[in-house]
Amino acid sequence: MQKIQLITGVLLLLSGISYSWALDADQASAQVKNLPCKDNLTVEQVLDQSVRSHSQRDIGWRAFQEDGYIDVERAVLINKSMEMRYRWRVKADNSITPQSDRAEKLCSSE
Repeated sequence: MQKIQLITGVLLLLSGISYSWALDADQASAQVKNLPCKDNLTVEQVLDQSVRSHSQRDIGWRAFQEDGYIDVERAVLINKSMEMRYRWRVKADNSITPQSDRAEKLCSSE
């Protein structure tokens, strides 16, 4: 599939037609999970450590496809009625920005 996209993109580029790569939820999730964070760990590793050390229930990763971007979220159940959510936005240009206070503060050295 990637070869077809690459060939299509090259052909369209050579023909002068603009082509924007479609954002893929799996790729967006992988980009967020692999973001560098604190102590030479990735975002995913820091969240995994936090879940284990606080004996929390991991609800997992979710992706929400929108027009021109994908929001990637990890949710953790604190108790029966409270969830913590960490959310990032991955845009078509592969830029990633935190969309929640928790995501913004996760990798800061506090």
